[in-house]
Amino acid sequence: MIFVKEKLVPFLQAYVNAPLKIRLEAFITMSNTRIYHDNRFKFVGACSVFALALFMISPDSPPAEAKTEPNVIAAASFIDLSRDDLYLISHPVQTAAKTLTLKSGDSLGPLLQKNGLEPNQAYEITKSFSDVYDPRKVRAGQDFNLYFDGDELKHLTYKPAVERTVYVSRQDDGTFESKDITAEFKMETVSVKTSIENSIYLDANNLGAPDKVIQQFANIYEYSVDFQRDIQPGDEFEMFFEVAKDNKGNIVKAGNLLFTSFSPRGKKMDYYLYEDAKGRENFYDAGGKTAKRKLRVTPINGARLSSSYGKRRHPILGYRKMHTGVDFAARSGTSIMAAGNGTVEYASRYGGYGNYIRIRHSDGYKTAYAHMSKFARGIRVGKYVTQDQTIGYVGTTGRSTGPHLHYEVHRHGKKINPRTLSQLSGKPLSSSEMPAFKKRRAEIEALKAISAILTKEPVLSAELRGSNRQNTDANTLTD
Repeated sequence: MIFVKEKLVPFLQAYVNAPLKIRLEAFITMSNTRIYHDNRFKFVGACSVFALALFMISPDSPPAEAKTEPNVIAAASFIDLSRDDLYLISHPVQTAAKTLTLKSGDSLGPLLQKNGLEPNQAYEITKSFSDVYDPRKVRAGQDFNLYFDGDELKHLTYKPAVERTVYVSRQDDGTFESKDITAEFKMETVSVKTSIENSIYLDANNLGAPDKVIQQFANIYEYSVDFQRDIQPGDEFEMFFEVAKDNKGNIVKAGNLLFTSFSPRGKKMDYYLYEDAKGRENFYDAGGKTAKRKLRVTPINGARLSSSYGKRRHPILGYRKMHTGVDFAARSGTSIMAAGNGTVEYASRYGGYGNYIRIRHSDGYKTAYAHMSKFARGIRVGKYVTQDQTIGYVGTTGRSTGPHLHYEVHRHGKKINPRTLSQLSGKPLSSSEMPAFKKRRAEIEALKAISAILTKEPVLSAELRGSNRQNTDANTLTD
């Protein structure tokens, strides 16, 4: 058999016609093929006779023009892993791969050593990785993908974000080189349009609105709508936003919310995203008034209204008296925000109100916050605070039956129902900004007219797949 492989086959490659060559190679390489197995002795005999005849008539060396072509094995095409991640195309990588998940307390170097890499090599990889990305920013639960050629590590990839890949590759001299690759996504626009059946979050997310977009929606309306009390089944809403999709049509990245519409209790409010001449982005209604109001309706998130404005039987004193604010039941320690920009004019104990803060705003408005467990750092009389700044934390100081916030609004010295703040309009754009705003509004409307409306749940990438959020239901508490 050695003679056949080393002498006969090369000779036949030069002289024997193609069909016989194929049969001979098949005989050598495919011994388990039935045809050749059943006729192997006849075939060997015929080849031997034919080969002997050729040896007898052939010259000492083959003719110059019959040079043997070398056998070339086609190398498998190398897949650029960086481009693979960049364009989100799923190709089968032709080297062995291993995925390492970082656990709490781990770091890249020790993680590589635990999985078979030599200390020096783990150090070189970590050093190269740190040239483009700070290893301290890697969080527990994130993955590193390792690609091997045999036992030798060839590449390492890490995706800190869906559009970004850190790519570390082994060079010919054994060193490692790193690249930080950012994908350029082509954005498209889509709409989610429906009415509330379960909640805004569940209904929008089921249709394909990513968490980022839903949060933007909530931020727009939180100044004028109380999401725990003002909405009900049947209220309609629409979100028009940008998304990026991979080659399979999965939404992999959420862009900006461009337009939103909401009709709590039949009151329709539409807003458009607009960037003014100073580069500041905000949402404005068709008339150019901002969605952000001077004062928030609710200065606390995730709380439940436990007592409304008006006359009621006091739970401690036992007789009917005017309740001059609203109460929000929440866990002790929940952050309390300033309802608007203003100056702190009182921050101390105040009788039955316990720890109490009062803030003076413009146009004769003041807001007051009672029963706090403590004040936020730096809050004192004379301090200027901004809207949404944390000023204190929910507690049960003063005359109170449990942890909650008592919230009051004063206008020109008279205590009014905080719920009326929803009627306040936002600050309007200047007249010089209106032409540009109207142009942008028309552009958004034109995009809406040609964009798809999502009607069923699409496939979301892991980064965008949200979890069902539920507000904590606190006990019913009043002061």
